[in-house]
Amino acid sequence: MGMDEGMVKKWKWITAFFLCISVLTAGHLQESGKISVDVKKIVYSSEDLKFMRHVLREIFGRESKDKIAVSSEPINQELLTFVQVKPYYKGYLFTYDEAVPIIAVDHGLVVYTGYSKDTGKTISVYYEDDTTVTYGNVDSFSLLPYTSIERGSTIGKKEPGDLYIQVEKDGNILNLEETLSWMKEHMLP
Repeated sequence: MGMDEGMVKKWKWITAFFLCISVLTAGHLQESGKISVDVKKIVYSSEDLKFMRHVLREIFGRESKDKIAVSSEPINQELLTFVQVKPYYKGYLFTYDEAVPIIAVDHGLVVYTGYSKDTGKTISVYYEDDTTVTYGNVDSFSLLPYTSIERGSTIGKKEPGDLYIQVEKDGNILNLEETLSWMKEHMLP
């Protein structure tokens, strides 16, 4: 007999909580000099994120045997309504005249939420296609690191102004042309 859905959800949260606590504890131990392993480098590398996602899928059996092909609905088209773009830091500042939601373009994992001196309130998402997208100067978000997200779920919100976007694919930060191409590919029907 299997566990009911409520119990499975509870165990997922407990596992996510312990994973988060483990990473935070290891980071604190590294900063205090008690361990020499660079935890941030391990946790932020694409290969390790793939490994962690694979292990969690094995534990929770997330993959469904029955897959249904459906046409893709447009996601986050509002991000394509920018009025200006300019290079900034390792990515680009996209200027918006109206508030825009930041929506997940694929299934993924939140790998960073916090404040950066260069990009203000920042959230980074590792998507299943080996792409990491960092959104900076975000006005609001409510996700914690290592939160699994589904395609179409809201990540955050940007009020009118500059939104920082950096797209990293297969370990390479995309230039402006590649970033715009990626955005169009993932945000248009």
